Amino acid sequence: MAGRYWYLEKNKTPEMVEACIQFEESMGNDPIRIARALKFKGDNGIINRLQLDQEISPLQYKVKEKLTEELDDTLGDKLVTIGCITILILIILFTLIGIYALFSWVF
Repeated sequence: MAGRYWYLEKNKTPEMVEACIQFEESMGNDPIRIARALKFKGDNGIINRLQLDQEISPLQYKVKEKLTEELDDTLGDKLVTIGCITILILIILFTLIGIYALFSWVF
């Protein structure tokens, strides 16, 4: 876990470097899995300005690329948005029908 937290640090001690290497190995040296495990939700400008040490691992550059990729909206994201809007419209519609039915019954 320590390697995960220190992975994007600029100035690493030898212990930090060893922890980062162990973290990479525990993720199977897969840049996609490493990027997902880091869960970076910060400013991409910080990642772009980060100078990674070549002697630590060439895999870090691939991870950096994965972290800076723009995420495209997938079909699932679009369907969720459309579904939420549809549910909201239906709630408003049923509320208006209920209010109309209530007033027509009372008056």
